[in-house]
Amino acid sequence: MKWKRIAALCLVVSGGILVLIYFTSLFSISELVYPKRITAQSLADEEDEAPKILRKNILVKKDQVVIPSQLNLAYRNFNVEVTPSFQISGWYIQQPDDYKAGTVLLLHNWNKSKISMLSMAESLYQLGFHVCLIDLPAHGESSGDKFLINSALTENLKLVLDSLYCLYETNTVSIICSGLSSIEGVNLAANDPRVNVLILQNPVPSVTEIIDQQVAEKWNGLKFFIKPLAYLRYEQTTGMSADSVNLYMSLKNFYKPMLIALTDSATDRDVLNAIAVYDSSATSVKKIWTKNARSFIRSDEDAEKNIYRAMAAFINSNLPAETPVIKSRKRIAER
Repeated sequence: MKWKRIAALCLVVSGGILVLIYFTSLFSISELVYPKRITAQSLADEEDEAPKILRKNILVKKDQVVIPSQLNLAYRNFNVEVTPSFQISGWYIQQPDDYKAGTVLLLHNWNKSKISMLSMAESLYQLGFHVCLIDLPAHGESSGDKFLINSALTENLKLVLDSLYCLYETNTVSIICSGLSSIEGVNLAANDPRVNVLILQNPVPSVTEIIDQQVAEKWNGLKFFIKPLAYLRYEQTTGMSADSVNLYMSLKNFYKPMLIALTDSATDRDVLNAIAVYDSSATSVKKIWTKNARSFIRSDEDAEKNIYRAMAAFINSNLPAETPVIKSRKRIAER
């Protein structure tokens, strides 16, 4: 009788552990599917004792940049209506009286927002580009409850391109993606002829890469048990297999100029990802840029030491010599 009770207790405990592991897998993918909303207001709501000042009618930390005007950049809202109840929120920074300037569209990493791209926007504007920053769906001020890298996201970004090409000054559009947004950047650029150049900054080639990272950070010793369940929870939550959300299939049909830029903070894993992306791409015009010597990369030292100037030089050297003149355009994006 005693052994039966012990066996029953062991079964209950084992079952409880399995249930716990199953539900903890949800925490490993929660921010991937349901990102934090990072806006000027959310940053203002953070509790700390740092001195704050009024920006855009919101109190934020004195040294915190949340809108382009803090960097002396004149901007306007660039909000694209996908449906009456769904909107992509963005900012547009235009070069003064320069209709020959190229346009760059900046896509932030997951769990970030357009605010995280302001430093890049400032540098590229100073280097002579029109700059558009947007919040991806379910991020920042854009609509959406779930962040899904799928055909619907591609169609949403095609509407963003529609709106950009409806501006009189737009002749070319290059896209710069950070981290996980590289997957969508490749999908869009491979399937839309209006994208001229693609730049991937510290590209993350697959969703499984992020899930593995999240599981390892949060559960450490239990990661081997939780990882398969995290993949399962991702598929249950999104309707897509985590393995299927990657950029490698699109790279097989990708023939446009592509620069992979590694920041100073790039890890060895980031470098290996960059090499894998480089090797998988079908394009003949491709390059990996890094300021620092990397043990995994054998290439001639790049003459340009600043990452943004390197981006600008690559874009300018790969834009078409002539662009078609479109005489009649209407504006779609809210100004």
